[in-house]
Amino acid sequence: MTKNYKKTSINFAGPAATAPLAIMNSEAQENITIPQGCQTPSPRPLQSGFTLLLLCLAIYWGPALTLPLIRPEAMFALAPSEMLAAGKWIPITLNGAPHWDKPPLLYWLNLTTFKVLGVSDWAARIPTLGLTLAEVGATFLVGCLLMSRRAAWLGSFILLTSLGFFTLHLQIFLDHLITLTLILSLYALLRWMKQPGLRWVFLFHLSMAAGVLSKGLIGLGFPLLIGLLYAWRLRQPRVLALLFHPGGLALVALLTIPWFVAMELHYPGFCRYHFVSEHLVRFLGQRQPQGVSTFSFYIFWLFLGIWLMPWVILLPQALCRYIKNTAPRKGDGAGRLLIIWAAVILGVFTFSSTRIEYYSLPALPPLALILGWRVDEYLRAPDRSLPAALLLLGLVGLGTFFWLGWLDNLFAGNRREFFGMFPLIDPLAPLGFTIPVLALTGALLGWRRPRFAAACYGALALWLVFLTFITWRVLCPLLSDKSPGNYVRLHAQPGDLVVMESIEEFEYGASFAFYAGRRILMVQRNGVPRFNFPVAPEQDFLISPDRLRELWYGPQTLFLLVDDAMPLESYLKEAQVAQAEAGKRLLVNRAGGNRR
Repeated sequence: MTKNYKKTSINFAGPAATAPLAIMNSEAQENITIPQGCQTPSPRPLQSGFTLLLLCLAIYWGPALTLPLIRPEAMFALAPSEMLAAGKWIPITLNGAPHWDKPPLLYWLNLTTFKVLGVSDWAARIPTLGLTLAEVGATFLVGCLLMSRRAAWLGSFILLTSLGFFTLHLQIFLDHLITLTLILSLYALLRWMKQPGLRWVFLFHLSMAAGVLSKGLIGLGFPLLIGLLYAWRLRQPRVLALLFHPGGLALVALLTIPWFVAMELHYPGFCRYHFVSEHLVRFLGQRQPQGVSTFSFYIFWLFLGIWLMPWVILLPQALCRYIKNTAPRKGDGAGRLLIIWAAVILGVFTFSSTRIEYYSLPALPPLALILGWRVDEYLRAPDRSLPAALLLLGLVGLGTFFWLGWLDNLFAGNRREFFGMFPLIDPLAPLGFTIPVLALTGALLGWRRPRFAAACYGALALWLVFLTFITWRVLCPLLSDKSPGNYVRLHAQPGDLVVMESIEEFEYGASFAFYAGRRILMVQRNGVPRFNFPVAPEQDFLISPDRLRELWYGPQTLFLLVDDAMPLESYLKEAQVAQAEAGKRLLVNRAGGNRR
């Protein structure tokens, strides 16, 4: 079966400035052959892919170099810096104590970067920037196997300009690695179906091994489950030869088992903790302490919609049309991989008792490709869908201002560090009004001009990305401990004590410790934070409130970081404030005050 599309040229004056025009003018794929339901790759996709990566680099380079490390992500910089100082690749430590929770691959990437570029917050973001580019590029390659090159380009553009992909890639997360390894494994599966070969067996299982070393068993489970469902749906049992290739499975074992053995030798009981507590018990929602509050399944799905903004308005229709047009009986069953891919990710976390807003990240690439396919279909046969979506988007944008208070309560209720963030962004509200204005203008002027509507949608997505960056920069003083950490680094003496008060998880102290450049103590209240694994007394940095009081009145200078969201002990209310910033204060005891 052969499809022919009219070939048009790509004309980029610059990746960021003319991206909406690229939506209309990207080159369509020629001579697509579909053997056994899987299309051959687009010929010479390098030009399209190169412009896509340039655009991605233009958007993400600035944030990667300028934003400070916030509390949830700084552990991925602190741990590698400690490993570098110790000259060891294992074990992983955090604030001087063993850290069992996460596999090592991201730590190793950042450690390697620190070896080359030195220890800094921007250097810690370089691997994440590389992962961002790789995720977008790999998504484009998968799209080229399943749809026209223009649709693949559009889908990748939608991915990198979606609110969630941009927001989450402003931070260092293990989920970027698991997303990339999943994309690569499924790309290898598609290539193997077209032409079986050892190189695709190698890539598939290498990606799974990297996934295991990124975030544990889901790195193995997601590709296998998606592959099994795909083989069943297409009635292609030969896929099992790839999924369970003896040599490939041996490669996975060779690359992953040594790390687990080494950790078990260093810390007896690690494997049981990793496989039982961090996987099974967490999935069932019985892990203690629970840690960060998890979302209900409908809030989890609400965040999926937020993450796909502004493109999510098109998603229901895109899914219906895509499912209809990729039915196996139509000879294009390979396209069902995208549906199965997204359904597995979202299904697993829907039924899990532990749901965090960014767990849906691996489902964004297939959904973005489906949206790209729909926009490409719209450009070939225009209808009223894009102008109508812009109209609805404009109305939603206007309505957003009426439920910002609900969002404030939602964020603050699940992450205490988000307390008070909406008052900080109130000055940006006038800029927020530009979103519905752009959307409604695009709907009005694009009603009879389909290409203008598409260009306006792309411009709106880029503008939303820019506003998100500005908002994130305003919130960084609240979410990051860079300023108080730098103050401690400059003013504290070697024998001084540094303490962090009222923290939910000990990992959230990493931003303060990283910028302070020293080990800190943390106050434990109501049983949190606490370790889920054995920690030697000399490595334990958790202290009781009574111990804090003793140290406060002791002979040593003590710097204490407190959040304004939490009430202070009576003896701290008149303490000297060394520094005050949005949402937090750095207090110093009388010893420090007398010394200075």
